[in-house]
Amino acid sequence: MSAVKAMCTDKAGKGVVIQGNMAFAVGCVRAGIHAADGYPGTPSTEVIDKGLSQVQDMITVGWSVNEAVAAGVGFGHTLAGSDCVVTMKIPGLFQAADVITSAAFYTGRRGSLVYYIASDYTPSSTQHLVDPRYVLKSCCVPVFEPRSHQEMHEAARIAADLGRQFNTPVAVIASGVLCHSEGLVRLMDTAVREKAPLPEKMSDFITLPNRARMFHDQVRTTRIPALRKMVEESALNTWTKGDGSVGIITHGVNGLFVEEVKAATGKNIDVLSLGFTYPLPMDLIRRFCESVSGPVFVIEDGYRFIQESILAEGIAVEGKGQDETVTEWSPALIAARLGLASPAGKSEVASLPRPPMICAGCPYRLFGQIVGKMRRKGKLEAVFGDIGCNTLLHFLNAMDTALAMGASEAKRLGYVLSRPEAANKCLSVLGDGTECHSGLDATRNTIFRNIPGVKVILNNEWTAMTGGQPSPTSPANLAGDPNVFDLNGSLKAHGANVVEVSGYEKKDLEKALKKALADAEAGTFTTLVVTGTCIRKMPKESYGVKMAVDPELCIRCGMCQIC
Repeated sequence: MSAVKAMCTDKAGKGVVIQGNMAFAVGCVRAGIHAADGYPGTPSTEVIDKGLSQVQDMITVGWSVNEAVAAGVGFGHTLAGSDCVVTMKIPGLFQAADVITSAAFYTGRRGSLVYYIASDYTPSSTQHLVDPRYVLKSCCVPVFEPRSHQEMHEAARIAADLGRQFNTPVAVIASGVLCHSEGLVRLMDTAVREKAPLPEKMSDFITLPNRARMFHDQVRTTRIPALRKMVEESALNTWTKGDGSVGIITHGVNGLFVEEVKAATGKNIDVLSLGFTYPLPMDLIRRFCESVSGPVFVIEDGYRFIQESILAEGIAVEGKGQDETVTEWSPALIAARLGLASPAGKSEVASLPRPPMICAGCPYRLFGQIVGKMRRKGKLEAVFGDIGCNTLLHFLNAMDTALAMGASEAKRLGYVLSRPEAANKCLSVLGDGTECHSGLDATRNTIFRNIPGVKVILNNEWTAMTGGQPSPTSPANLAGDPNVFDLNGSLKAHGANVVEVSGYEKKDLEKALKKALADAEAGTFTTLVVTGTCIRKMPKESYGVKMAVDPELCIRCGMCQIC
């Protein structure tokens, strides 16, 4: 029996120290959630990758090709009566926004739809710092933000119960700090959830404009007032009374940081810790603020969602300035904001000035060295990159831009439309997982627009940057079923001129790139598929003898991929 299955079946009350994502995954199974779907996105990936994938006999689970598809799969599960969790990081929410915004306003009875959205306000692996609560509020989707590993464990049950009670999707925004740290969890009771009955009229779930207005008005006038009443009375809001001189309103993992500041400084601060950040319990907040004689500070990650909402109600609070750059709090930052001495701790050690690099043995590496050399010789004026391991080609001087999932070819197309003479002097580059996620749309667009150029797909057979999850180009899916999707065949069916070359053959790569760029000058669009197996997929015993470079003899030809 795997460790995950043991935690899913052990007796209630047993204490385990586990990562936050694993706590949530185990909680899904113990709560009786029927299904889970998602797309890998750090820091949310482990929920499915390391957790639910190990108990596929206890929950229906799989990876979809992108977050929008995963959200649609989740909605389909709910129509069949299942309670479903859909995992993603914050950018994934926006990728899936069309589905999520539309699904929010259906009022027909169905299973619960829970969005597990991992935040990354540092950021450590995310391309922006956008606060998703503004979008979720506009969709009337309630937001629960766990404050501890225990609440991470219980979050799926809390959200699914809420979804059934109020017939609404529910968002669980999990702090990246909790997702990737470990804490003590007491295993909750196991439950068997009955599936919701099938809709009496499946045709009620259709987004015709007149129905959209009707559903919107029903949600605004019925669901939201009921949710406001619920959050005012919820035991998930905790009010810790102090000496009444200073107050803090906070949420999520910041509640733990505030307690640390109180313990370190001896300051007896009044604290209102919110379980739900939408809707907000404004009556409770007003009573809390009135009970404090001095200033009340709002400590929140992201932007100023809670602070602005409170100020809009005419309640005086202090928080972040309009142009302030704090997006993620620490105990030291909180203490400084309160004018207190910073809690004692280890002094920070400056990181080594070393950029992240492509792994030794990666099939992308030789391509990066070749492109870097071409750039130094002036043969390329721009390389448009994407999200994933390919982004690290920047540190080999082989990539200029990285914007969003699947955007590389769209950027190249726009550039060439404005500078037609550059068609043979630029590349778009992305990985196979990203091509299957959203890059194929841009490939189709270039073929549709009949614009020449070169698109490079680095195919290493899985979604590598997030830890090696199966993608449509992998030999098998999460369930182990053989994969029948053919990336090259799909590209050819779209009308692409596909050239496949090994990522390990320097001369072949150079020749293929040179020809593709020459063909671009002649008006042809080429999709160059560079193949090779991710080194992390190879067993270590197969690495062989590690080669060493003799610096006296080295001529820096790049052939060895070591120097």
